[in-house]
Amino acid sequence: MLLATTQNRYRKDGQVGGRCAHGRLRGVGPWLLGAALLLGATAQADPNPASIHSDRGAWPLYRQWNAEELQHFARWIENIFDVKRHGDMIQRLAKIEEVLTDPEMNLLLDPEFRGEPYNPQLPRETMQVMHRILDCGKLTVSLTGYYSYIRGLPFMISWIRSGDGGDIRTSSHNDVIGGTSCFDYNSAHRFFIDAVHGFNTGHYRIEPDGIGAEQSHTVPVAITRESLLSGSMFYFDGHVLILAKVDDYGELHFLDSTTAPTRGIYYHNTMNAVSGMTPKGADPDKPWSGCYRGFRIHRYPIAETDEHGRVTSVRRRTDAEMAEMGYSLEQYEVLARIIRGEAIVEDGVRVQTMHDFVRLRMRKVSQFDPVAELKRFADEMLALCEEREQRVQAGWQDVQSAGPVTFPERNIHENVFNARGRWGDTATAAFDVDLRLAYFQMLNFMDMAIDWYAIDPGYVAPSAHWGNDIRSRSDLAFYLIRTKSRLFAERSFNYTNSRGESVTLTLADVEARLFDMSFDPNHAPALRWGALLGSEEAESIIPRATPLPNGREIALEDSYARQAYYRALTHREQEQSYLEEMFTEGFPKQQKFTQYITAKYRPQSPPPLLPWYAAPIG
Repeated sequence: MLLATTQNRYRKDGQVGGRCAHGRLRGVGPWLLGAALLLGATAQADPNPASIHSDRGAWPLYRQWNAEELQHFARWIENIFDVKRHGDMIQRLAKIEEVLTDPEMNLLLDPEFRGEPYNPQLPRETMQVMHRILDCGKLTVSLTGYYSYIRGLPFMISWIRSGDGGDIRTSSHNDVIGGTSCFDYNSAHRFFIDAVHGFNTGHYRIEPDGIGAEQSHTVPVAITRESLLSGSMFYFDGHVLILAKVDDYGELHFLDSTTAPTRGIYYHNTMNAVSGMTPKGADPDKPWSGCYRGFRIHRYPIAETDEHGRVTSVRRRTDAEMAEMGYSLEQYEVLARIIRGEAIVEDGVRVQTMHDFVRLRMRKVSQFDPVAELKRFADEMLALCEEREQRVQAGWQDVQSAGPVTFPERNIHENVFNARGRWGDTATAAFDVDLRLAYFQMLNFMDMAIDWYAIDPGYVAPSAHWGNDIRSRSDLAFYLIRTKSRLFAERSFNYTNSRGESVTLTLADVEARLFDMSFDPNHAPALRWGALLGSEEAESIIPRATPLPNGREIALEDSYARQAYYRALTHREQEQSYLEEMFTEGFPKQQKFTQYITAKYRPQSPPPLLPWYAAPIG
């Protein structure tokens, strides 16, 4: 979870580093070094060596899907997520073509990870076909299909029809009426056109006992660390997410895409998105009705071969064959038991919600220390603030030398978060989303820790200053509030205002200004750091208007007020941005740490004067 801003990849010479497609030398940071060296140590042996061959089809086939290949695929997906989350701004905003052509994002461009034999890179025109129609469902097919193509694995698409005569994306259920595979095509380009164009979220709405279910594109998966791997999916009505990473505490992180013209790929969803599942037996007459929402994996096809390993056909795996790869209906049965109030115990802990069940099954550690995690989050946020100051100064210098930067108003392809050109080089809208996201991840993590204390007290490692005085969730909540406040007050950095003066801010100041820090490069540094207009700190501000593409300008105070909505977001909006006619109020803002934790865990009576309220924080 380290929020480093540099990116590395393993090279054959054992060094870490790389040069991106834009020619910039990327720095060397520690966050991927361990994983990179691990990759280097094991890269000589292909986890799934070639065992088959074909003389027809959209691409040559070399391998079968198996448990080792799924692990390899999971590492590929997780690396894309890691670089998108921690790479430079171009990588964080990368669309499908950029993801697949960046050697740091796409491990299949590394010969040691890719293995031998393999198929060559897809033509750009094929990637651009995928980009032009990309959405959440098509992203699942695009990434898995691409991986299958490069590694020489079989891949299939299904044909479906509505089970109730309505729209297949919203029908009560769908039926599978057939399918086709890469083995039936003579062109990879043609296969990807048909596979991506022909796929939508309706393909997930196949009930386990529905018509043609064993020809379905996906199947429910077991909630275990061995089966629920990166590359799996979570489907809820009309939307699907790609599971991209599971952290040590069982928290899930996802990749997502959009139908907006920007066709972005983003990563802000976590366990909060896991909802809307249907339990087994919701319809007494049809026990598996609606049991397609939830965690799923591809029904990975298998290539039939002759005695020489030559492929003769490609077919879907049966349910029995998919059981070896994780197929399971347990999640729907568990949800039904939770709803009925039955006792479900995992790892010695009684499950109370589906989220509890998933986290208990997926966590890798037996204990964690919330105070240590708070320190780590504080250090990460400080590093982000220091990097942000570099961006603020670079943007202000650009405006001083080259003139004001035009706001990307009403542009269906670019907005304040993903615009390229001068706006992309000088604004911090996208970066600021990551800063706010880091802050609220800290809040969500501590909220989870407090909840876990009631469920499984032994899972939450005690601080040296707790003694025997933490007896409830409320006690722990107020202890963590005080700890966070202390850590944030201790960490500080300096920014340079437009007079050249150094101004010191603490993380506590940044927290207070979290929704006030301007991302507009036309605004002076003090306003970029959230100085209150009219305050002494804001006296250094040089007023500059923000120009629009139509030639009009919006004065500083007005432009700042009209950008408030974008300053409150914790995700990169994919739609077009507005300034001239933008609203200035009426939108929600997430509660900050102290307000949220206090409201949720306030005790019935005031907390006692416990020793740790006055003790130093270790």
